[in-house]
Amino acid sequence: MTFLVGMTLTFIKYAHLYHVCCLNAMKISVILIFCACLSLYSCAESNISEPRYFSNVAEAEARWKAHNIKQYSLTQRRSCFCIRLNYPLTLTVENANIVRVRDARGDSVRIDLATSIEKIFADIRQMQGRSDASFQVEYDSVYGYPRYLSADPIKQAVDDEYVLETRLVR
Repeated sequence: MTFLVGMTLTFIKYAHLYHVCCLNAMKISVILIFCACLSLYSCAESNISEPRYFSNVAEAEARWKAHNIKQYSLTQRRSCFCIRLNYPLTLTVENANIVRVRDARGDSVRIDLATSIEKIFADIRQMQGRSDASFQVEYDSVYGYPRYLSADPIKQAVDDEYVLETRLVR
């Protein structure tokens, strides 16, 4: 940011010198407008399509919401001491609600056995507020959704640990 301000001031200084040397005022205006646009662009929030690392759930969820994806498909694998399914599952989600789940063979699976991206975010926020929970999460660098979640919702409970791997298909 400081660099761009300095660059803009340098352009203004040279623009003034050119004016003194009888450079057309129109050319000076073009240079100043270019510098102003460049400065404003650099101050704007980063482009939501640029990959980045997310250090917390709020940043990642904000990125996910900024994409405003209302209908999406994703694949999901869950490793746990729970019901056995033919993974990966393919989920179809509309307006944060899972509308269809199919297993690797294409068979229908109960919707409650899958987890939407919005629900994963809610689960992470819930675990953040509990002292008896532990988890590790990795977020997608472009869309911000949780790609990998290793969770132990209640440290003292037996067999509640799980790993959830999610990939957006779109």
